[in-house]
Amino acid sequence: MSDDEASEKSQDFFQAAGGLNVSTARGELAERIITAIAIGAYSPGEQLPSERELSEWQGVSRVTVRGALEIVRKRGLLCSKRGRGGGTFVANVDVEQVATQSTQRMLEAEIPRLREFVDFRCLVAALEARTAAERRSSEQARKLTQILVEFLATDDPAKARQVDVALHQQITTMAGNDQLAALAAQLSSRATMGFGAEPYPSQYLQRARAEHTDLVESIVAQDRERAYQTAYKHFALTLEIVEDAFRKSSAGRNPSTGES
Repeated sequence: MSDDEASEKSQDFFQAAGGLNVSTARGELAERIITAIAIGAYSPGEQLPSERELSEWQGVSRVTVRGALEIVRKRGLLCSKRGRGGGTFVANVDVEQVATQSTQRMLEAEIPRLREFVDFRCLVAALEARTAAERRSSEQARKLTQILVEFLATDDPAKARQVDVALHQQITTMAGNDQLAALAAQLSSRATMGFGAEPYPSQYLQRARAEHTDLVESIVAQDRERAYQTAYKHFALTLEIVEDAFRKSSAGRNPSTGES
């Protein structure tokens, strides 16, 4: 038995034997995964990252990841597919009904931390966009425009999220500063609970299209101030989505018992 497995079993034993409020690492990660699904960081039908990727992003062992995924699977939020193209996928269920308690509990802790640094994240993203507008080449501008066209063409939140990553990576490339890029990536990870996937509920997709269009047009036009202001506003969207998910999860709880 590995050290991670022994630690998990030890925590489970003490919780069962003494009734202590001790959370296992896999239980905590399970709640983070449920919350990521509930806020739209992963969409129904979308494949989750591999166990190795989740382990690296969350700073836990693969044993812990495997246990967490099993907990979420038992809640009915995940399904597995075997063979070529197989893996772990988000199930086609009403996440708001299944994950209310876990979402409310996790977001209650996450939102204050997210509010504390959102201004800093927006400032860094805005600086990156302004620098990209100043330094971009014609070829880079053409590629950015092509990525925008791809984003505008999809109605699939999972696909939109993938293209969103490509779009912002292109802006990072255009800014041409490795230290700025590293800082932006670090803040993005922190804003998304370590999953690196921006939430994209379908109801926010139209707004994201408009903001991406404004951002790309300002960078291509080398309008540095507009690029700065647009990027700042756009990166504040993540906090708004998370706060909206928290309100919905709170509304779904029974006031007298705190249960959903």
